[in-house]
Amino acid sequence: MLRRASEATATLVRQGWNVHRAPYGYRTMDVAGTRSGSGRPRTRLTPDPLRAPVVQHIFYWRAVTGLDVDQITQRLNNNPDRYPPPGTTGTWHDKAVTRILTNLKYTGYQALRTRDESNRLRPAEQWVLSDQPAHRALITTALFWAAQNPTTDTRRALRHRLLAQPHDLSA
Repeated sequence: MLRRASEATATLVRQGWNVHRAPYGYRTMDVAGTRSGSGRPRTRLTPDPLRAPVVQHIFYWRAVTGLDVDQITQRLNNNPDRYPPPGTTGTWHDKAVTRILTNLKYTGYQALRTRDESNRLRPAEQWVLSDQPAHRALITTALFWAAQNPTTDTRRALRHRLLAQPHDLSA
């Protein structure tokens, strides 16, 4: 039974449906005329106008400027009005920043089973991804991968050609 439910969820993800809570930076949007088995409307992700730019800043700081998670967290907490924290605590935590930096959904694809129990990337052949982009990407795939290993020479290339971001991202 568990395996069938898991495969049904994987099928929905391949079709681009959102099957979990929206990650920080997105909202869920009901799709008219679609229903889940329990009768609830199926959803897609749509950018949250207030929080989506925060996600872009986080990836920029990590991939292009090389800030570590602690430095990013401190920068976010220094200006909570500009960078509203997730949840209700009113503050950013390293875990929240790490969760953002490791979430492939920001590239526009729905994703499932990308991480193991220790939060390490699984081999790509074990991932379940939507067959095509399912929602508006907040970052490029190249920026996502550069943020996974910000110590590479990718930063120099990204700084000049990759990002069409707001000019104040280095602030």
